[in-house]
Amino acid sequence: MQNNKVKMPDWYYRRKYPLYGLFRKYFHGNWMTNAILFVTVVAYLVEVLLSGSFNINGQVLEQLGARWNPDIIAGEWWRLFTPIFLHVTIYHIAFNMAALMYAGTIVEEVYGHFKFLLIYLFSGFSGNLISAFFKPNTISAGASTSLFGLFAVIALLQVVSGFKHQFTELSKGAVVLIVANLVFNLFMPSVDIAGHLGGLVGGAISVLFWSPKSIRWHAFHDILGTLVALTLVLGAVWYLLNSI
Repeated sequence: MQNNKVKMPDWYYRRKYPLYGLFRKYFHGNWMTNAILFVTVVAYLVEVLLSGSFNINGQVLEQLGARWNPDIIAGEWWRLFTPIFLHVTIYHIAFNMAALMYAGTIVEEVYGHFKFLLIYLFSGFSGNLISAFFKPNTISAGASTSLFGLFAVIALLQVVSGFKHQFTELSKGAVVLIVANLVFNLFMPSVDIAGHLGGLVGGAISVLFWSPKSIRWHAFHDILGTLVALTLVLGAVWYLLNSI
């Protein structure tokens, strides 16, 4: 029996169903980047509400999950992840979200939604872990750890098999951006350069663990990489909780 039902074009559904159009606008393509941006902005608005100011105080940051070693030692290991969604000032979040839209769009398009999320979280974790060792007496928050991981991924795409020619110029630009930011960090005592370096390490490791399907060596590459990364995360958390 022939099906005479005609499939309408996407623009028809966007016009006829406003909610569908809104969904397609923000959750099509690089929707994971948009989702992270949305969660981060909402988190900052909660910070502003609790602080009563756009300049967030340390107490509110600590309450909402900033990286604070005494709390980590007490067992709150999630503080190695949650700081990447918290920010201190409106300029802080504005700069980081602009960087997220740039770098996140590129990495998500190359690696896919799920791997992009893994890279973002793993880079943030590694940055906060390094920060916990080198700056144990400070409260730390910000997406910079994850963002430096994304920049590291972009910088290394030029040496990944299959991407050398397509990403050479973009990768060189990322290298310049990383170096410029690190030099700038040296003159800004309040900036957590240890966290940024840790994010770079996390991004570099992510390239090894979660290379795109077209260039990986075997079918279970992603599963193996995820298990190794998870082992590193759990091992690092255990070591941090038992040694600091």
